[in-house]
Amino acid sequence: MPENTDKTITIILATGNPDKVKELRPMLENISPLFKVTTLNELGIEADIEETEQTLEGNAMLKARAIFSLCSQQLPFMIALADDTGLEVDALKGAPGVYSARYAPSPAGIAPTYEENVRHLLHSLNGITNRIARFRTVIALKGSIPSGETCFGFEHTAEGVVTGNITAEQRGNEGFGYDPVFLVESTARTYAEMSTAEKNTLSHRAIALKKAIADLKDIIECHSISLTSTHTHQ
Repeated sequence: MPENTDKTITIILATGNPDKVKELRPMLENISPLFKVTTLNELGIEADIEETEQTLEGNAMLKARAIFSLCSQQLPFMIALADDTGLEVDALKGAPGVYSARYAPSPAGIAPTYEENVRHLLHSLNGITNRIARFRTVIALKGSIPSGETCFGFEHTAEGVVTGNITAEQRGNEGFGYDPVFLVESTARTYAEMSTAEKNTLSHRAIALKKAIADLKDIIECHSISLTSTHTHQ
């Protein structure tokens, strides 16, 4: 793993899911030359982090802390960024919620596929007219940034929510997960009927990440670090 020898702050996307990386990375790469965005795959890290918490907030921070612990010695100035996302369906009393990625029945130790989860959701809603649902994402940050001659450590979370409805059948070929059946209230289209660029303007993950970026800028500027260069103010 390469060492960070200047004041650059490395943002590590604490996920092994390439679909999440595809969404998150473009929104992070142009924040500031201060930041370098990388992935677990690019760092040669394989981390299977079991999501044992009962909330999205808990699981997101669990993942951020785990990746921070793995990388902080090699990268003294770094931020581990993780998310956890849940689809909450009113008629299912908020399910699948925190179990969204493993909603469909599957053999022990084997995660269900996106398609299996979608089919199980549609089956669970068969005959139900109330299709109101919301996607909720929590972004967790755990970081260590330069502060004078020392480091400042912090933890932070931000949340994004989008309301919609579950369609009766799959629509569109873009996106991933439940995107083909989540009809966004404001557009009358599913996420899977949008390009990644369009989805990134209005999705739950985009909302959460934009909040996290704004909060991160505040944290950085509170420690007198210029967002327009890779050098700290002395």
